[in-house]
Amino acid sequence: MRDVKDPEIRKAEIMEAALHLFVKKGFLKTTTQDIIDKANISRGLLYYHFKDKEAILYHLVERYSEPMVGQLYKVTYSDTSAIEKIRSFIQATLITADKTTADMIALQSIIDLEQNRYLMDRFAHKISEILTTYLTHIMEQGMSEGVFHVPQPKETASFLINGYVFVSIDTSTLPNDKKLLYLEAYKNLLEQTLGAKTKIF
Repeated sequence: MRDVKDPEIRKAEIMEAALHLFVKKGFLKTTTQDIIDKANISRGLLYYHFKDKEAILYHLVERYSEPMVGQLYKVTYSDTSAIEKIRSFIQATLITADKTTADMIALQSIIDLEQNRYLMDRFAHKISEILTTYLTHIMEQGMSEGVFHVPQPKETASFLINGYVFVSIDTSTLPNDKKLLYLEAYKNLLEQTLGAKTKIF
């Protein structure tokens, strides 16, 4: 009897098989046939879910970013002050040791390949749109509370988020002490841009 599975389960299995191969053989040396063999599926089924191995990589990056995006959503729409939300917003974006898994480290090394830069740019634009919406909401709340002064909240949020996302990508391979310098610079910039009446960080 044919093994029929829920499409989302099958899709997840393909992604797991691909990640295993990317880590073991390297992204560049892994072929779509390798993934087909590892997942024990037909070529047609692979292409039903994914255009190519680059598309699988993109979805893997999306999957590993989902917890952070979910946390930022909760922060944005929680019943706390705008200043507390800004603090929590920055904290939620930090990739600390306790949030890092072996798969995430391996995935980062694949993402850092020059050949995959365009994929990361595409993902960064998508994540920036989502986070801009969240930060705009927090800014508008802060203005209604009388603690922020931002004349163009949506446009300002777009500048701040795009800078944060793309600089984070560019500095991903730097030592932690260097990353902290960028983080402190961003906090200072954010605080000044918000026109906060009280110190945020």
